[in-house]
Amino acid sequence: MFGIIWTSLIIITVIHHVFNLFSMGFCTDGLFLALSVFVILIGYFGLKQKIIFGSEYEQQAISIEGKIKYSGSTLKEDEAVKYIKQLNQYIQLEKPYLNPGLTLTQLASDLNISPHHLSQIINEHFNMNFFEYTNQFRVEEVKSRINNPKFESFSLLGIALDSGFNSKSAFNRIFKKYTNQTPSQYRSGSTKK
Repeated sequence: MFGIIWTSLIIITVIHHVFNLFSMGFCTDGLFLALSVFVILIGYFGLKQKIIFGSEYEQQAISIEGKIKYSGSTLKEDEAVKYIKQLNQYIQLEKPYLNPGLTLTQLASDLNISPHHLSQIINEHFNMNFFEYTNQFRVEEVKSRINNPKFESFSLLGIALDSGFNSKSAFNRIFKKYTNQTPSQYRSGSTKK
């Protein structure tokens, strides 16, 4: 929309210079006004970015949004309880989160649950999305391996990749989100104990 307005004003300015139909003040004021509005809108939408400016109220919004999102779902409460138990057992025994390519569809297929129902269970029962759900287990796996003397000779990146992370940057960012420490800070703290 800004591009259309800006282009129109440029055309008006060119017409002014060629045919002298509009005042110069109208042309320059219009261009400056359009540019000012554009800058203000960029600032406004920049501040509304959840990734940059998140808060604890987002979890509540996600929970409410999830309930509205799944209001037409066919999942019954007793089925949900059964699926939650099945999911918890599968996660503990099989550790599918160790696969860095794990998807919601693949996990749902392994559990013989529809992907929509699995997504609903994770969103409503655990108040997180699929990636947050799997990453919490990956972080716990990394922490247990860091604290295990058997993995002392492994690098942090090696442990992360074996725990299901697929990149160093994702591992560092997610680990810090869940522990408020970098992986190296966590490792040095655990070796002092």
